[in-house]
Amino acid sequence: MLTMLFHKRPLNGKNMPPGIFLKFIFAYAVSALLLHPGTANADGRDSGHRPPQSAASLAQAIEDKQAVGAVHKPFGKYHKGLLWKIEIEGVQPSYLFGTIHSDDPRVTQLPKAVKEAFDRSGSFTMELIADGAGIVTMAEAMFFNDGRTLESVLGKALYAQTRAALLEQGLPTRGIERKKPWAIIMALSTPRPRSGLFLDLALQVKATFQAKPTYGLESMQEQIAVFDGMPIPDQIKLLKEMLRVHRQAKKQLEELIQAYLARDLVRLMEIVHKFKPDDDRVYRTMMDRLLTKRNKIMAERMKTRLQEGNAFIAIGVGHLPGEQGVLHLLELSGYRVTAVY
Repeated sequence: MLTMLFHKRPLNGKNMPPGIFLKFIFAYAVSALLLHPGTANADGRDSGHRPPQSAASLAQAIEDKQAVGAVHKPFGKYHKGLLWKIEIEGVQPSYLFGTIHSDDPRVTQLPKAVKEAFDRSGSFTMELIADGAGIVTMAEAMFFNDGRTLESVLGKALYAQTRAALLEQGLPTRGIERKKPWAIIMALSTPRPRSGLFLDLALQVKATFQAKPTYGLESMQEQIAVFDGMPIPDQIKLLKEMLRVHRQAKKQLEELIQAYLARDLVRLMEIVHKFKPDDDRVYRTMMDRLLTKRNKIMAERMKTRLQEGNAFIAIGVGHLPGEQGVLHLLELSGYRVTAVY
C-alpha cells in the first residue's frame, strides 16, 4: 500500500486498532520503494523490460461503511473472489486481481487460475511503478523543510515515546528529528520482510521477464499526497494510536492474511472495520483520501487497458468491493464483471 493503534483497553470490537489496514495500504510500499530504485519511464511504462529494481504500491485501503458513503454496502456478487474477469463487447476479456502487500509465501504463490490468466495476458498494470525521480520526491516529502522538527510538533513526551518505539522494533532513529509523523507511522507499521519480494513486486518482475508492457495507474506524487496532504494534527492522532498497538501487528496481519487466502471479501472488510480510530472525523477524512477518491481514479484510468483487451490489472484487494468499489464502478461503465477465483 500502513499502520496501527494500540489501545490499553481490550483489542476487540470497535476498539480494535486501524493500524493494520494502514500497514497493508501504504507501509509495505514505502519500504519497498526506498529499498529498490525504479526503472520506469515517466509515463509509468517499464523501460526495456529488464528486471525492475522497484515496484510497489503505496496503497491498499479498505473503507469503513460509515465513512464516505457506505462504501462496502452491497457485497452481493462481490462477496468472494480475488480474480475477476472484466468484459466488454468487441475486445478480449481482461482480468482484475486483488492483491495484498505481503511477501508471505502463502500470498506470493499464485493460484493456478491467477497464474494462467497472468501468463495469457498481453499487458500488466499495477497501482504504481516508481522511477528514481519519484523515489527522491517521496523521500523528500517525508521530511520537514520549513524549520519544524518532529519533537516540536509532537512535544517532548510523545517524541520520546516515538523514539523508544522505533528502537524497540530495531529501526534506525538517525534523522527522525526532521521526519513527519506519517513517515514514522509507516516505519512502525512495516514488519520485517522475509524476502522483500512483495506480491506486487513479484508480479511486476514476472511481467518483465515475460516481456509484457507494464503500466501504472497512479503517479508517485498522487500517492505521496494521500498522506502528506493530511493536516499535522490528524497525523499526530494516528501516530498516538499506532504507538498504542504496534506490538500487536503480527497477530492482526495473520488475521487479514487468512481472510485474504480464503478470498473472503466480506470477512476482510469486517476485520478492517474493527481497525478504526476513535476519532470518526479523522477516519472519514483518511478513508476518503485513501480509498474513495482513488477508486474513481483507478477505475477510470484502467479503461485504456481494458479497451485494448487481454490486460492483467493488479490493485489492492480493498479497492474491489462495495458501491464505490472498482468492480461496481466498472459495471456502471458498461463492463461485465465475473468472479473467476
